Amino acid sequence: MKPRLDPRTWSLGSKIGATLVIAALLPMAIISVAATRAGQNAVEKAELANAQGSALVGASSVSEYLDGVSRRAEQFGTASDVIDFITDSESNSAPSFGAAKSSPDVRDILVLNDKATVISGFPEASVGDTYPGVSWFTEALAGKTAVGEVKPDSNSGRFVFTVASPARRPGQAVVGVVSIGVSSEDVLFALSQSPLIPGGQALLVDKGRIVAARDHLYQGRTLKEVGLGGLLSAIKKSPKGTIAKVDLPGRGAQVVAWATTTTGTTAIIVEPRDVFLDSINRLARNARLAMIALAILAVAGAITIARRLSKPVSALTAAAQALEADEAPDAAQLEKLGRSRDDIGLLTRVFMRMAEQVAIREKKLREQVRAMRVEIDHSKRAESVEALTESDFFKDLQTRAGDMRQKMKEDLTGTATTADDSEVSDDATKEEA
Repeated sequence: MKPRLDPRTWSLGSKIGATLVIAALLPMAIISVAATRAGQNAVEKAELANAQGSALVGASSVSEYLDGVSRRAEQFGTASDVIDFITDSESNSAPSFGAAKSSPDVRDILVLNDKATVISGFPEASVGDTYPGVSWFTEALAGKTAVGEVKPDSNSGRFVFTVASPARRPGQAVVGVVSIGVSSEDVLFALSQSPLIPGGQALLVDKGRIVAARDHLYQGRTLKEVGLGGLLSAIKKSPKGTIAKVDLPGRGAQVVAWATTTTGTTAIIVEPRDVFLDSINRLARNARLAMIALAILAVAGAITIARRLSKPVSALTAAAQALEADEAPDAAQLEKLGRSRDDIGLLTRVFMRMAEQVAIREKKLREQVRAMRVEIDHSKRAESVEALTESDFFKDLQTRAGDMRQKMKEDLTGTATTADDSEVSDDATKEEA
């Protein structure tokens, strides 16, 4: 017995249905998988681009903010009262710095002479401090506005960004330096302009150390300490970039994007990969649901088509089986199928003509068989009679019958003679009387 799973044992309808399902689902599955993968790649690229855009926005906001601080430092560096006090502090009063002291983002304002000594400042406790060899003082004294290395504030524990500008009258030599310090909280406000997905983090890194972060637990720690040490080499290679997956201790897989600011710090965006891939997963899930729906429709359509295609063939098969069993096929159904103009209709009409011819031939054949049977019966009788007459028994019977006839003749002849003699004697007697 052949297994049921053997396609060779399936009915025509099952074969047609299976063929249609395979023909519909296989290309559909291939196209769906290819489209889903292409969509996932496109969405992933788009999301990575969004993360990169967030990092660029953060870096640009920080740079713009520090540029604004630089412009304020330059204004102080060219102010007459500042220049006069640097050149002759005994004859001139210390600059008041106006409303700058009350600005919420300003942490200190320092006026330094060319010896790196603070001669005036806010707060006043800073007067007398010296900054020999500090990068921002050296660059500013050389005539260039500079953002110095980010330093932690020993009093508040926050990081301070120092922006320095040369002090000089237009067209004259540099006589000193004016610096403005702002805290990381103010820089963080600018960094926070970068859009983030739920669970995302914005970090500002200076030389591998996190100097500003939305999550204060990160602030002050190095990238290596938080599990992002691998970014250091990537940041050195390129001022901006993205990494699709980074395993962050305690936070799982993350997507990371970075962009370097004009001041040398780096804005880093860290976003949960699960949330980042939510749109991708939703796309894949929708594609699977669409595939299932289409598969159901394809199967239903295949079954309907298979039944429509196999129904007339099944009817013809039943008619052929009826003829084989010497029964009359369903003439009404065959006539209905024969009205169709397709191949099934043509096949039905040919089958009906063939069935009629078979019936006629079968009738003639039966008549011939009946005639042959009669002829065979007569022939058998003749042969039986001939065989009987030629047998010794029959011949013996014939001989006995002949003898019996001869004896009967003789007996009849003797009887007749005796009767004649009796009649003559009677006549003589009568005459004598």
